[in-house]
Amino acid sequence: MTIPIAGPRGRAPALGLTLLLLACGADAPAEGGGAQEATAAVELSEPISANGLSIALPAAWNRLEPRSAMRMLEAEIPGSGGAGEISAYYFGPGGGGGAAANVERWKSQVVLEPGAPEPTTQSRESGGVRRTWIELEGTVKASTIGSFPTTDLHDGALFGAVIEAPGGPWYLRAVGPGATMREQRQAFLAMLDSARPEG
Repeated sequence: MTIPIAGPRGRAPALGLTLLLLACGADAPAEGGGAQEATAAVELSEPISANGLSIALPAAWNRLEPRSAMRMLEAEIPGSGGAGEISAYYFGPGGGGGAAANVERWKSQVVLEPGAPEPTTQSRESGGVRRTWIELEGTVKASTIGSFPTTDLHDGALFGAVIEAPGGPWYLRAVGPGATMREQRQAFLAMLDSARPEG
């Protein structure tokens, strides 16, 4: 399955300041507006079912066996900077603290470069599904709960997303070297756009 999505642009001072208009099913733009970019294709695998959510991982990503009962899915993210990882979590209907609390938690896990602009939260809603995400770049602190990375990751990036829909929310946290995550940004957003509650 190939989903058209906005194409890459040059690196901004902070990834969180860039805005993307997803091209498929766009019945509401990302908050904050912005001009639509040239389209490119992102190939996705067939959707998988995980805790009431249907979601399609990018075809180039390698699905892994979850290493914790808390994680509904995991995958390795390939790229020129070295491998990154994504984990998805589900804590039951209404569980996990909500979008705002998790965005703040993700912000606390990354030390921004001195003078870098404060990243902004972005969101998009379509088909009754609201996707809220933030992109952070800098030093990703070592996880204290066994998640990636196990040591401080300098020149790294963290993409965090909350998918809100009936039966949710679901939480996704992707971390990797900055070069890899910049390459895989479009794929990450295409994956978010594929997410649908089941039933």
